[in-house]
Amino acid sequence: EGIREVMSAIAHFPGTVDHILSEYTRVTTEGGRLSDVLSGYIDPDDGIAPPAEVPPPVEAKVAKADDETDDDEAESSDDEEEAESGPDPVIAAQRFGAVADQMEITRKALKKHGRNNKAAIAELLALAELFMPIKLVPKQFEGLVERVRGALDRLRQQERAIMQLCVRDARMPRADFLRQFPSNEVDESWSDALAQRQEQVRRSHWSRTAGHHSLPAETDRAGNRDRSDHRRNQGHQPSH
Repeated sequence: EGIREVMSAIAHFPGTVDHILSEYTRVTTEGGRLSDVLSGYIDPDDGIAPPAEVPPPVEAKVAKADDETDDDEAESSDDEEEAESGPDPVIAAQRFGAVADQMEITRKALKKHGRNNKAAIAELLALAELFMPIKLVPKQFEGLVERVRGALDRLRQQERAIMQLCVRDARMPRADFLRQFPSNEVDESWSDALAQRQEQVRRSHWSRTAGHHSLPAETDRAGNRDRSDHRRNQGHQPSH
């Protein structure tokens, strides 16, 4: 059940289902083996043990006769088992064909409605239902998990860089960033509006600062005029 849940989550991540479909196409068109992609299927009833079968009694004479033919058929049976091992190509074609069809429907729904729309979410769930029973071989499964992990790591790096720009460079309070950013990660208008608000705050702060220093400046200019007038008056005083 745990692997099915992981496969369901992976199916929602962009590019993962497309990658497995391309791997299936590669092995079926270029002469590869299905066992390079999947080892079987994880259906809900896989965990139920089948009822025990009691072999019918075998007479001693029949058993001896069977022993004589066992050696003759050993090589041919081994060859048949080797040929029949691995996933059934017919069932695989049905399963992957259904996944490919649903992937196309899901892609159109995402393009038309967006990822958060109810119709798109329903199609993603339908895709996951078809994809999650496929039991991938470890190489393919681990590759998908690493693909998701790498993307999440890159997202975290970008989030840290955005926080530094907002908090350290733009002087946005960290608490405000942590409150607003989680719901606006992909909203470009949020960053534009934030930049405008920060510019308004900067200008308001500049105006208050300029107003605070304007009186001393005017007073100083008035003092300079008084001193200049005083010097001119001294220069025009009559000599005794």
